[in-house]
Amino acid sequence: MRPLPILLLALLSVPLAAQPVRYVDADASGSGDGLSWANAHTDLQDALAAAQPGDEVWVAEGTYRPTDGADRDATFQLQSGVALYGGFDGTETQRDQRDWATHETVLSGDIGAPGDEADNSHHVVTGSGTDATAVLDGVTVTAARADGLFPRNRGGGMRNDAGSPTVRHVVFRGNVARRSPDGRDAFGAGMYNENGSSPLLEDVRFERNVSGTPGNGAAGGLANRVGSSPTLRGVVFLENEAGALAGGMANESGSHPLLVDVQFIRNHSHGWTGGLDNYDDASPALYNVVFYGNTCANYGGGITNDTGGDALLVNVLFVGNVAENAAAVGAGGLQNDGSSPTLVGVTFVGNEAPNGAADGLGHRGGGTATLRDVAFWGNGTEILDETGGGLDLSHAVVQGGFPGGTAVLDADPLFVRPPSPGPDGTWGTEDDDYGDLRLQPASPALDAGDATHLPADLADLDGDGDTAEAIPLDLDGGPRVQGGALDLGAYEGATVVAAEPPAFPDTFLLSLISPNPFSGSARFSLYVSRPQRVILTLYDTLGRRVLRLHDGPLTPGISHAFDLDAQDLPGGVYFMRAKGENFAATRRAVHLPSPR
Repeated sequence: MRPLPILLLALLSVPLAAQPVRYVDADASGSGDGLSWANAHTDLQDALAAAQPGDEVWVAEGTYRPTDGADRDATFQLQSGVALYGGFDGTETQRDQRDWATHETVLSGDIGAPGDEADNSHHVVTGSGTDATAVLDGVTVTAARADGLFPRNRGGGMRNDAGSPTVRHVVFRGNVARRSPDGRDAFGAGMYNENGSSPLLEDVRFERNVSGTPGNGAAGGLANRVGSSPTLRGVVFLENEAGALAGGMANESGSHPLLVDVQFIRNHSHGWTGGLDNYDDASPALYNVVFYGNTCANYGGGITNDTGGDALLVNVLFVGNVAENAAAVGAGGLQNDGSSPTLVGVTFVGNEAPNGAADGLGHRGGGTATLRDVAFWGNGTEILDETGGGLDLSHAVVQGGFPGGTAVLDADPLFVRPPSPGPDGTWGTEDDDYGDLRLQPASPALDAGDATHLPADLADLDGDGDTAEAIPLDLDGGPRVQGGALDLGAYEGATVVAAEPPAFPDTFLLSLISPNPFSGSARFSLYVSRPQRVILTLYDTLGRRVLRLHDGPLTPGISHAFDLDAQDLPGGVYFMRAKGENFAATRRAVHLPSPR
């Protein structure tokens, strides 16, 4: 039985309308006192100014700007104790009646001349000086242009200076940051955290934000600096871009964020690091994170760990990441330079560094990289240690082997479906197929690991409150240890893929046929070995039922196809759960919505 990842599916306990509510609707025509939908404020700034700690601000669909004038410093300033919720149609009486995907509430920096980005807001939203009781929930933040004198060149979508608000169900899309007039580099076009800012981000997306221009600018999506350590759960970085460093996310200056169930997909840097960059004693902890098709010119296509730090990676995939390596330095998947990361249950497949040193993982410049229960296959040069002994590898499958490692296999791990760059032959494009990297029953990677290597469950993946126990779940949400020993790579347990599945009592196979991530629609295949009622349900990362795809009997002995129409669903991570009479299974799927 494969339980759902309880951490991601645990329902958040939130009151629905117990607090006083301030209503905002750009189309309201009443008195404007904000005490009802009929008399709602038409300007969000008026509601925020009137709100007191303990109030909620409910905002109907529509577009709201920080100012009706041209003051580029105008911003939506969050307040501790005040929760801002978007996604209403303007008739709801309970907060859980809203639908932020259908009724989009847009906070836009397009002030001044409409459509002229040169005069847009520097920061659309500001959470500086707040604590976790300041809430931003169910909105899209867009059209910032952070290009002024510091700090106006950092944090276009949202800037937090010594602030730690709660951010849920928010999309940061199409925000820009540029080098300041006095030459200071841009950081964090989507969000910028500094000076100990540690917000909580849940079900958040950073899409197509751009920091800098080729040669300068860092962190197209999110930047954390000067001891800022946010928590990210169910966050997606999609096609963000940086001119010099970290297309997706950058951590610097002693920042130690926690990432759980995070996706880095097709982010790009014109300089260093496509997905995630960790610099100057930055030590993030990554649990159940994937890097798909991220690209850069140099260093790590997926991750770069540079100048100190001891990042932890558990249940992580690197697939199809590319370091073009114009300077012949770096690795397609992960590059370490003077850092000491620990990797447990990590899989590298199809990563490339065409002109560089290593395609999978490179280690140089000092420090010790500790690799346990990992899988490297189909990357070209799988692992390169340029330190002369600073790489400690134990219990692994590595194509071509690795001298000096312990319990290293050189045998095809037999993934269910190897990844492919698609018909165009180029990683980092929309036709990429990231494969299915679960293991087939004959895989030599099954039970070839050592469960004593598993670190403590500091992320509480199963939601039981026990952070001292060993990591209990794999990347797919199933038990991390099945049988007598740990499997190599990010997934645990064998997956049958035969055309005719074996017929024994309660054989039950749930597969995602289409590429994962998918866009717009997906097809699931379901097989049962005996007649019975089966319920097929889609959940989001907070455990809420999104839709029921099937509830009824299934004919045994054949594969049944079920098509999921996701056109109206927001992008993000979902879980398809199939439940029969005596068993259940879960498949994890990532939806990438088509560009708007």
